[in-house]
Amino acid sequence: MGHWGVRSYEVDEANDAIDAAMDRVHGGAYDDLMSDRNPMPVEEVHRQLANPETLAAAIDAVEEEFGTDRDAWDDLARLAFCGVVVLHAERGVPVADDLRNQAAQWLEAEELDWDPQPKRDVRRRREVELLRRSHKESD
Repeated sequence: MGHWGVRSYEVDEANDAIDAAMDRVHGGAYDDLMSDRNPMPVEEVHRQLANPETLAAAIDAVEEEFGTDRDAWDDLARLAFCGVVVLHAERGVPVADDLRNQAAQWLEAEELDWDPQPKRDVRRRREVELLRRSHKESD
């Protein structure tokens, strides 16, 4: 796995899906914001542009990469899905209960090895709490 951070959306597969979604939905505006000439951090770009349409497009991108049968997905495909859902939830985008619940379940069952593992464990717990808390708030 070529991950580069402890957040679920920092694995290459999630990042690629999010990037593809932002490009599909926002096109040139996304390209301009991601330009090396723009000093805005990528987190701020995502904060500005994440919306229900980018969530749907990112999930579509994950399914294009790994197939539509989520039951057949391996751990990396599931993590990409989780990363997409977590990023959007963190940015305040409403996430459907079924997506949020699936991501939380897969994060709770995650068995991938990370370096550093303790930091990932803490981060994963925070992501699950966010997804579970968001679920309770929508009731």
